[in-house]
Amino acid sequence: MAASDFVSPSHFFPIASRTDGLAGTMWLTSVQIVNPQAESLTITARLSAGGSFQTRTIVVPAGETHSWPDFLGDVFGAEGNGALFLEAGASANQNRPPENRGFAASMRISTEGDAGGSFGQGVPALDPVTGFLGDWTAYFPAVAIWGQPGAEGFRTNVGFWNIGAGDARLRLRILDSTGRQVWQQLVTAHRHDPAVMSLPRDLQLETATLTVDTLGEWLDCAVYISVVDNATGDASFQTSQLMDPDVSAARGGGVFASQEAGAPDRGSDRLRALFVGGAQ
Repeated sequence: MAASDFVSPSHFFPIASRTDGLAGTMWLTSVQIVNPQAESLTITARLSAGGSFQTRTIVVPAGETHSWPDFLGDVFGAEGNGALFLEAGASANQNRPPENRGFAASMRISTEGDAGGSFGQGVPALDPVTGFLGDWTAYFPAVAIWGQPGAEGFRTNVGFWNIGAGDARLRLRILDSTGRQVWQQLVTAHRHDPAVMSLPRDLQLETATLTVDTLGEWLDCAVYISVVDNATGDASFQTSQLMDPDVSAARGGGVFASQEAGAPDRGSDRLRALFVGGAQ
């Protein structure tokens, strides 16, 4: 399972699934939540899907770990794809400070294998500072497996999760090793409607980079890729590295991003307000 980098009062997971796949497979999302606090935690689970979100409440006693092998089915009774926002809010937890509301969470999307066991991918939670684009450009660099067809190759999917006030218009570009653009597509990510698309499988590149930019707008949209082994179905989930086009300073990789003058705040409190109400 993939987990957040830190124990935190909130966790943003950009993809969660309960859906049929190829060859009769069924893909489920398992979630584990650990409460390291000395008191129980009331956690609000919000599922973003289909243009809106559903809310459920979970209570995890002090020191306990709770697991759900089919979180969307067990907690929401939901089908399809979505994204998940887990929060131990102050009002639901006796207004305790953030350090006394932190919890650990992990997620895995998988399906059963023919010979027992399972295969799939861990999904890490997003860093609220660097997990959403804002007005930065996302880079997925030095990927050597774009578009290789057949059982010996791989396929790459790119996913979007928009929690902003309106639609997010994005430009996707694939660059070869010399920086030459070999493919471009404009996409629209709708609010509370997480989506996944396949990148073209007919490109035969030894090395390539995917970039995603916001066409100069501020967009509260997360972008990730999933690289899938065609032979086994195993997937590798990758978040982006970001660059501020105004100052050419790299963001991400665990480096805290400084706040640009006049730009919206990148903290989790603003993202929560956007998620719930759509207001800046």
